[in-house]
Amino acid sequence: PHWTGCQIITLKIGEVIMKKMSLLIIILLTSALLLSACAPKAEESATLPNPIEPQSLIAEGRLVPVNSIDAAFNVSGQVVEVLVADGEQVTAGQGVARLKASEAAIAALEAAKAQALTAQQALDNLMKNAELNLAQAQVDVNNAQERLDEATEDLELDGSAENMAKFTLADAALKLASDKLSLMMENTGLDPRALEVTMAQLQAANASQAAAQAAVEAALLKAPIAGTVVDLSLQPGQLVSAGVPVITIANFSNWLIRTENLAEINISKVSLGQAVEVIFDSLPEQTFKGSVTHINSRYEEKRGDITYTVTIQLEEADSQLRWGMTAAVFFLP
Repeated sequence: PHWTGCQIITLKIGEVIMKKMSLLIIILLTSALLLSACAPKAEESATLPNPIEPQSLIAEGRLVPVNSIDAAFNVSGQVVEVLVADGEQVTAGQGVARLKASEAAIAALEAAKAQALTAQQALDNLMKNAELNLAQAQVDVNNAQERLDEATEDLELDGSAENMAKFTLADAALKLASDKLSLMMENTGLDPRALEVTMAQLQAANASQAAAQAAVEAALLKAPIAGTVVDLSLQPGQLVSAGVPVITIANFSNWLIRTENLAEINISKVSLGQAVEVIFDSLPEQTFKGSVTHINSRYEEKRGDITYTVTIQLEEADSQLRWGMTAAVFFLP
C-alpha cells in the first residue's frame, strides 16, 4: 500500500511507544521478583523478639501539702474583722477572723461570771473558816460535857424523873458534839456536807461560764494548725454560715503525692515503704525521690474499674513545687 508521510510518522511513533511500554513492564516484573526474594520468610518473622516489658509500675499522681485543713465558724454571722492576709504564716490557735458578737451571748457570759464568782467566794469563806469551825466544835464539846457533869450531879443528889431527863438530854448532846468534832478533825475543820454542796454549786457555775464563754468565743475563728493561709477571700461585712469553710490553712513544710488510678491488677505490686521516683509534668528534667506511706484499704470504682489511692511522701521539698501539680510516679521494684 501507498503510505502517506503522516501515516508513516504515526506508525513510527506507535512502534516507539510499544517498545517503551514493553520495557516498563519488564522493569516492573523484575522489581516484583526482587522484592519477593528479599522479603523475610514466615518462620523468620515469627521469631522476632517481643517488646521489652517496663521494669517499674507507673501511675499518675497529684501533689498535695503534707497537711491542710478548711476552717469554718461554728456559728453563723457577719464578719467584722479579718486578722490575717493571704499567704501569711500562722500558728495553731491564732485568731484569723472575727464575727460580730451576739449581745445575748455577751449578757449570758456576764451573768455566768457573776454566779461563778459568788460560788467561789462561798467556797473561799468555807475554807477560811475551817480553823474557826474546828475550834467551835471543840467548844461545843466542852460545853456539852459541862452540862452533862451538872446533870450527873443533880441526878446523884435527886434521882427524880426531871433530873433523869436532863441527864439523858445532856448525854445525847455530848455524843452529837463529840461526833461533830471527830468529823471536823477528819476533814481539817470542814463540814463535808457543806463542802459538797458548795463544791457542786461552784462546778455548776463554772460549767455555765464555760458554755457562755464558748458561745462568745465562737465569734473568733482560730487556725486549727500551724501553716500558710491559702486563697483567702473573706472580707469584713460578709455573711457566713456555720460549718461552711471560709479559710484554708496548709502546711507546706513537706509534700505528698496521691495517685488515684492504680487498678486492682497493679495494687499488689505496691507495698508500704516502697521507693518511688517522681517526675512532674512542669519539671521534666528533675527527678524527686520518695516512698509509699499509705495504701487505702477501701476501693473506688471509676468508669467500671476498681482502683485504690496510694500516698507517697517526697524526701525533699522544692520552692518550685505547687499544690496540685501532676506527675508521673515510678514504683521501683
